[in-house]
Amino acid sequence: MEKPFWETSYRDDSVSTFTQSPSSDIAKYWTLFPPGGAVLDAGCGEGRNAIFLAKKGFSVDAFDISEAGVAKAKKIASAQNADVNFAHDDLTKFVFKKDYDVVISCGVLHLCEKAGRDAFIERSKLHTIAGGYNVITVFTNRLPATPDNAPFTKSLFDIGELPACYSEWEFVYNAEDIFEDEHPGGIRHRHAFERIVAKKK
Repeated sequence: MEKPFWETSYRDDSVSTFTQSPSSDIAKYWTLFPPGGAVLDAGCGEGRNAIFLAKKGFSVDAFDISEAGVAKAKKIASAQNADVNFAHDDLTKFVFKKDYDVVISCGVLHLCEKAGRDAFIERSKLHTIAGGYNVITVFTNRLPATPDNAPFTKSLFDIGELPACYSEWEFVYNAEDIFEDEHPGGIRHRHAFERIVAKKK
């Protein structure tokens, strides 16, 4: 496989690669975020979290390495009258131009080489306003990467590695488990994940 499965469904306006609903952590904890605050969604895909938060009144910047994903996110945002500043960018090379109340990265960091994703975490922490939040979900090595994802999965996290990066922050939520999902075309996966919602002291 030359490209990951999501590149195909990003080009199909009739399907949602990861559903249009926000991720469960955003849906549950967005009310904790500073009203109208600045949000960065790193690796936004089709924009489900970015669009949800923009419609709740947040000022949202969002980017993805996939040009097709960003193009689709823009279409969805326009159809829903959601004002999101979408851009095409590489998470490992992203340059913060301002500080944020919330930084989100949902299911992306394990796709990067370890040095690049660890550096992004440190930049995210540095550029989060005191009292702000980082909301991060990664895949762990409790399970191997699925065969179709393996060529694109560069650094599965050890269990506990993600929360260890935030040891000086306050944890609102931390979970580690296994889940199954299905994507357009009947593609089914089983993943091990770890997720945090952490507040900067």
